[in-house]
Amino acid sequence: MKGEGDGTREGIGMGEGIGTREGVGTGEAAKDDGPGAHVGDGFERIDVSGRRDTESDGSGPTRPWASSGRRPLYRADPDRVLRVLAANQFDDPFLAFRELYANALDACRGRAGAAVELRVAPDRVVVADTGAGIDEAGIEAMTTLGGSTRRGADAIGRFGIGFASIFDPALGVSRVDFTAVRLGREGVRIQFEPEVSGGVSILVDDAPVPRSGGSRVEVFFSPARAPEDRVARITKVFEVHAAYSGVETTLNGRSLGRELADYIRDEVRDGAFTEVERALVTATAVRGPVGVAAIDPSRAESKFRAYHRGLFVCEIPLARAHGRPWPRGVFGAVNTEGLELVASRNAFVENERFAWFQAELQKLAQEAAYRVVRYFETTEESFARLVLLDALRRGLRTATPEGLLVESTDLFSGAAVRSPLFRAWGGRRHYTFEELVALKAADRFRATSYRPARWEGEGGPIMRADDSVERDIFRRLSGMKEMPAAARAEDIAHPSILSRLRDRLMSGPRAEYSLFQRAINPRSVTPGLRALVDALTAFLGTPEVSEAIGRLVPGPLPHLGFGCSRNAFGPVAAYRMGEIRFNTAHRIIRRLARVENPEIGARALLPVLAHELAHMCHELHDLDFYRTSRTLLRALVTAAARIDARRLGCSAASGS
Repeated sequence: MKGEGDGTREGIGMGEGIGTREGVGTGEAAKDDGPGAHVGDGFERIDVSGRRDTESDGSGPTRPWASSGRRPLYRADPDRVLRVLAANQFDDPFLAFRELYANALDACRGRAGAAVELRVAPDRVVVADTGAGIDEAGIEAMTTLGGSTRRGADAIGRFGIGFASIFDPALGVSRVDFTAVRLGREGVRIQFEPEVSGGVSILVDDAPVPRSGGSRVEVFFSPARAPEDRVARITKVFEVHAAYSGVETTLNGRSLGRELADYIRDEVRDGAFTEVERALVTATAVRGPVGVAAIDPSRAESKFRAYHRGLFVCEIPLARAHGRPWPRGVFGAVNTEGLELVASRNAFVENERFAWFQAELQKLAQEAAYRVVRYFETTEESFARLVLLDALRRGLRTATPEGLLVESTDLFSGAAVRSPLFRAWGGRRHYTFEELVALKAADRFRATSYRPARWEGEGGPIMRADDSVERDIFRRLSGMKEMPAAARAEDIAHPSILSRLRDRLMSGPRAEYSLFQRAINPRSVTPGLRALVDALTAFLGTPEVSEAIGRLVPGPLPHLGFGCSRNAFGPVAAYRMGEIRFNTAHRIIRRLARVENPEIGARALLPVLAHELAHMCHELHDLDFYRTSRTLLRALVTAAARIDARRLGCSAASGS
């Protein structure tokens, strides 16, 4: 919790400056019709009367959130809150080191080339960054009690959970030195020493500027209180949370960091959701509100979790459809200004709704932060700032389709009631294709597309491969089933007449930028276009390309030809393959309509092919699109340079 003034140094705890910085001190945050108006289990409502416009405790500035009138406050049941804290924060005291790392990440935010250096030794831990340093307001925020040296048994509670958690007696900390550049030209040192009485002594003094140029935290341990596995446990905390940072981080000289999606996928596979949650709490502590959609087919239910500054806000189960959980969930990430939405591909908000969701989540988090700060002002209990962990575990926690339509003031239902598709979901019945088209015409989410899909007299609903909750709802409303993996493998090995028909229906190409997707009859494809597509197929089939892409694409290559497409990814993935085939052919027509030689067409379309393959990797395997696209293009160009042009299907040129 460093630095309230510049808004760049605040740890996972909810400190005193949050009312000013986040703008939660307005009357809007406490309206009775907002999320805060619902009192959950373990809470009693308290009405506080009296005018507090100029409230000040004499040791700090006037509280900006103080105002006249009656305001609802919430006093948490102590036993309940302590149970929550024990389960989410303090079962491992070594998680305190994630707070120091989160502060370093916060200081690096928005600075090009910023880095964090971590060092772990038996006698000390060092966290150094090349970030923004600290200003006078930041120093004041770290020394909350208002002087250069303060003592008192309540000092830990006054710091906030983030920084104060480093003084947990189980860690055996004897001293903490914080040095930083101040105002860009001089240094400052703040020294913290825990006392036998339970308080903390704070000393502020001038010091040389740290060599890193930003800030440096040194945590010293007492030799008399040294857990045998202290070094290993601290190292593990840093390794886990560096996976999410996006900032160059080294630990004892070695680089840290893994892809976010890879790490979460490992945790989902191993069933360790608790570790995922802890990691997200730490990693997102400095990035504002965060939404996490945990959709896992192996568990009983899927959940949407909201965090703010690293603290858990609320949990919204995505209700089951017909008593069954959602079919699958693969994690991905989307970043925007002020919000990081870490969500599965089944995220329920897309396109123009995303901005609305961002604002609503910000409002929800600010209301929660306001409630924590206000409650802290009326109590001396040390856990008061942590009420946020339990404050919003209420109506959203038990959301159902019916409840979403009734509780219109809740975050999730505020989006759901505006979607006819969600209303249809609550109706729990199957709809005809015409009814679904009517729903789509009135739906504002625009996350799903439907088309008549008339192919050889057959019709039916076909969806775009926008992996979203709307698509899954649509699948269930239309009575479509997802084939189990074993049955799908058998169907691929021995296709039946029905499977071939389904494959055609689910693999049909679509017209770009069209609400309704229209089919292309293979018989209407010109010989020249077919030659170019065949050349691309031959190009993908060469050993050089197969070897190059095989190292990059975690699955079989798409079939670029026209007709039946067999793959191991199921109907939606098969349809995605159809999109790749159509988009590639569409770009051939648009860009190379006058090209006669299929060899030239195949070579010239390498960027297009890399683009489409990257889309496939993103949709099916959750790989980063832009990075994958660049890597695929390099691999394709390198492979093309090694291939004899005569192997690219020159015999097909005669048909063009």
